[in-house]
Amino acid sequence: MVTLRNSLAVLLLFCAFEGKTQIAFYRVFGGKGYDRGEGIAELPDSSYIITGSSSSFEDAPSQAFLLKLNKYGFHVWSKEYGGPEFEEGRRVIFVPNYGYYIIGTSSSSGSGDFDGYVVFTDLSGNQQWEKWYDRGGWERFHDAVLMPDTSIVMFGETNANPEETEDQYAVRIDKNGEIIWEQQHGGVGVDYFNKGVKVTDTTFAVVGTAYQADSLKSKALIAYYHIDGSLLWDTLTGSNGEYILNDVQFVFNRLMCVGEKVRTGKTDKDNYQIFLSVNGAFISDEDSYSTNENRYVGFVNYTASPGDKYFLVTQGNDSQYSYPGGEDCVINRFSSSFYWDGYGAGYNGLGQDQINQIVQTNDGYAVTIGYHSDPGYSTGGTSLFIVKLGNDDNFPASGNPAIYSILSVENLENQPDFTYYPNPVNDLLYIDAQSPFDQLEVTDLSGKQLFSTNQPVTSVETGSWNSGTYLLRFAVGGNWYIRKVVKW
Repeated sequence: MVTLRNSLAVLLLFCAFEGKTQIAFYRVFGGKGYDRGEGIAELPDSSYIITGSSSSFEDAPSQAFLLKLNKYGFHVWSKEYGGPEFEEGRRVIFVPNYGYYIIGTSSSSGSGDFDGYVVFTDLSGNQQWEKWYDRGGWERFHDAVLMPDTSIVMFGETNANPEETEDQYAVRIDKNGEIIWEQQHGGVGVDYFNKGVKVTDTTFAVVGTAYQADSLKSKALIAYYHIDGSLLWDTLTGSNGEYILNDVQFVFNRLMCVGEKVRTGKTDKDNYQIFLSVNGAFISDEDSYSTNENRYVGFVNYTASPGDKYFLVTQGNDSQYSYPGGEDCVINRFSSSFYWDGYGAGYNGLGQDQINQIVQTNDGYAVTIGYHSDPGYSTGGTSLFIVKLGNDDNFPASGNPAIYSILSVENLENQPDFTYYPNPVNDLLYIDAQSPFDQLEVTDLSGKQLFSTNQPVTSVETGSWNSGTYLLRFAVGGNWYIRKVVKW
C-alpha cells in the first residue's frame, strides 16, 4: 500500500525511470458537439494549454475554450468563452505569472459580422476581459506573437473594402487589449496574413498571400516589420500559379517559410518552401508536384537530437497514411535544408484529419494540435487530438486511441477510497477501490494502453511489463483521477 513512509522511495524511483524516457503520446478528446483544436502552448512545467472551438460546452454554434492538460496529456481543467453566436480560438499565448490570451474570431459582438476576438484569463482560466476588433467588415485573426514589452501583434484578414475581398489585417494591442496601432493592406484580389514570428526584441516577420496585379494571381508574401508598425521590407514569390505561405520560423539566422501552391491550369495543391535571410535576400526555394493534394502547414526545428533536423506537417491525400473522405495529416522528419529522411507518421481516420499548429517543446522535441472528423472518435461531429513527439525514431502509436471527454476533470489529488499496492510492483498490482469506479486503465508514458476495464477488479497482472513508470487512471462519478506506478 502507498504510504508516507515509502513515498520518498517511490518518488526517487519514478524520477530515475522517467528521466530515461522522453514523454510521447497521442490523445483524443471529444464531446457531444464539434470540437476542434487550433492552438497550443507548452508551460514551464511541461504541461499544456490548448484553445480551439467547441459546441460541446453550450448550445451556441461554437465557443472558444481553454483546455489544460498535464505533461502526460491528461485533462486538468477546461473552460469555455464567448456569447450566443460563433467563437473560435486560433492561438493561445501564455504570459508567465500573468495569464493566457485567446486570439481568434467571434460573431457575438452584435454587429452581425465576424470580428477579431481576444479573451484574457488568469492562470486558472477565469475570464478577466474580452474585446472585439472590427474594421467594418468580416475580420479574423489567424495568429499572434507576444513581444518582449508584453504587447501582442495579431495577424489575419478583413474584407472591409469596396470589393469585399480579403485584405491583410494586423493589430498591435497592449496588455489591456487597447489598440496601439492597426493596419490594413490589399487590393482587388485575395490578400491575408497567416503566421508571424518574433525575430528580435523590436522586429517580427509575417507570411501569407498577396494579390499581384500584373499576373492576376495571389503570390506568397513575406514581410518584415518593426514593432512600431513600419514595414522594413517585403517580397512576393511564386512564378507558376497561386501561392500561400502557412508558417514561418526564424532558424539559424534564416526566415524559413512553408506553404502551398496551385499550378496554373491545375486545381490540386502542392508543397512549397522558401528560405530568406533576415534582410530579405533570397537563399533557396522549392516546390513539388503530384496528382493529389499535398501542402505544408507547419514545422519546427527540433534540438533534442544532434544536427539540423525538423518535424514538418503535411496536409493532403497523397501518402501511405491516407483515408477516404477528406484530407489527412502526416508528420514527417526532415534533415538539413528540408531533405526528407524517409520517416513519418499519420494520425488519421475517415473524413477530414487536420493538424493546425506544431510547436517546439521544452525537451527539444515537438507537440501538435488538430482535429478528427471520423465519427468513431466522438459522439459529436469532430474531436480534438494532440500528438506529443518525444523521439525522432519512434512516433507515438496512432491506431485505436482511447477517447476522453473534453468536459471531464482530472483530479491529481489523493483519493482516500482508492488504494493500490505494492508500489514499486513486480508481478501483481492489487487494487482496493472502496467506491465503485466507472473505468480503470494503465498506460505507459507514451500513451500505450496496457490494461483497461469497466468491471470490478482486485488486481492487475504486471509481470510482462518492462521496468519503468506507468500511469494508472480511474474514473469515479464522471471524474478522472491519476496515479503513478513504478515497475521493478
